[in-house]
Amino acid sequence: MKKFIYTFAACAVMMAVTPGAAFAQAKKFVVGYANLADTDVFTMSRKTAFIDAVKADANVSVSFADANGDISKQLDQIDNFIAQKVNALVIVPVDYQGIVPGVEKANKAGIPVIALGIESAGGKYTFVGSKNLDAGRMQGEFMKDKLPKGAQILYLQGQPGLSHSKERLDGFTKAMASRTDVKVLANLPANYDRAEGMKITEDWVQRFPKFDAIIAANDQMALGALQALKTAGRKGVLISGIDGTADALNAIKSGDMAQSIFQNAKGQALGAFEVVQMIEKGQPLPKEKLVPFESIVKENVNNYTK
Repeated sequence: MKKFIYTFAACAVMMAVTPGAAFAQAKKFVVGYANLADTDVFTMSRKTAFIDAVKADANVSVSFADANGDISKQLDQIDNFIAQKVNALVIVPVDYQGIVPGVEKANKAGIPVIALGIESAGGKYTFVGSKNLDAGRMQGEFMKDKLPKGAQILYLQGQPGLSHSKERLDGFTKAMASRTDVKVLANLPANYDRAEGMKITEDWVQRFPKFDAIIAANDQMALGALQALKTAGRKGVLISGIDGTADALNAIKSGDMAQSIFQNAKGQALGAFEVVQMIEKGQPLPKEKLVPFESIVKENVNNYTK
């Protein structure tokens, strides 16, 4: 009889506790975060900043996926998030065109989408980030003013076929249009990778006895170029990158790099989190939430370092 009473009491406790726990769990607002690549320095710093921002809202939980630069993998991950019925999707697209089916599937499922850092060519979403044309334009405006007459330059592209690679190059080219005396000796993709940027620059050092500047579509390639130039003992080359990473800021301080374009990882992450909270509260969403790029040079670099 005592055993029966203990068993009944235990069941009663479980019945009292379990429904409440399930209810609390059900109340969680779940966000699926599909990252472009955790190996990329900037996208990882933005992801870390997003994790920190989410700590302000105990009701929000985030599930992460890493596409590692593979659009097919990213589309599969988005399918998984949709199947899990997440409340919102934050996507850092691998590709502007390739991400469209994923955004449209989320639209059909009634899941709000935030495109973080990179836009989508279609579907309904809120864009949070910076305009890549502006980054290239700022590089071009800087070089247009700094390069000597008859200068010869080299350009390190991002990954071919990706919208942000094209936009950064287009912005730079348009800003430099008035400098018809400047010759582009070579323009090659280094896929946003430091080692590839170094390798290509090593080849350029052998091929070209003189050049005045290397413009890179991100800091990692710029820093790879810097390493190759230092090894070769080639001095007096202006180097510009994009992202405003810690290594690039240190290189600007030391005079090894001339410029980086600050892409505000924390600002973008906070912007994305603000949109998540708007979704959570059922508020109307903006079409875009822009975080402007900023040009960093030796004169203002201390404003961007701790």
